[in-house]
Amino acid sequence: MLSTANEPFQRVAVRFELEPQLRRYRRLLISCDDLQEAKATILKILESDLRFPRGKEPDPLLTALTTALVVSYARPFVNSRGHSRVAERTVPGSLLRVLTSRERDLHDALIEMRTREIAHSDAEVLELSIMLFPGGDGSISRLPRQPLRRVELRMLNRMIDKLTDEIDHLCMGLREQLPLGVWL
Repeated sequence: MLSTANEPFQRVAVRFELEPQLRRYRRLLISCDDLQEAKATILKILESDLRFPRGKEPDPLLTALTTALVVSYARPFVNSRGHSRVAERTVPGSLLRVLTSRERDLHDALIEMRTREIAHSDAEVLELSIMLFPGGDGSISRLPRQPLRRVELRMLNRMIDKLTDEIDHLCMGLREQLPLGVWL
């Protein structure tokens, strides 16, 4: 029975021993949403015909969409800060076993890009030259992050499909353990 706008959801507490399964199920659902957001961003880049530029700076829209894509794709795999009582912090590492070695390389590169270039402006990867003057400074910086090429976007799209299928499989197993037909 679904809740109407006038009545709140009536959640049922699970038995203590089922709490880890519920936390994992919640993380898998959240991760599925993140992966679908990444997939939608890939499709937007492809249908907008935003291409990897040759010999010039990428379009700012392509850079912004690449940032959004990397952030949404990486969320399920990167430990969030703090401790959550609601959901596990990351998806199980075994989820990645469905990826080929080339796909795993792309996955690792995206996680690295997220960590070093997007979430934290890592001075080690940022190409920055500065010149100081008595009244200020001048600088030249180049962000090493490059938009993904179409072949990489298509590969990532297939990876998301594989990961989503694996999440569905894991959720099916967890549904066998958790109570059905109640809000948890």
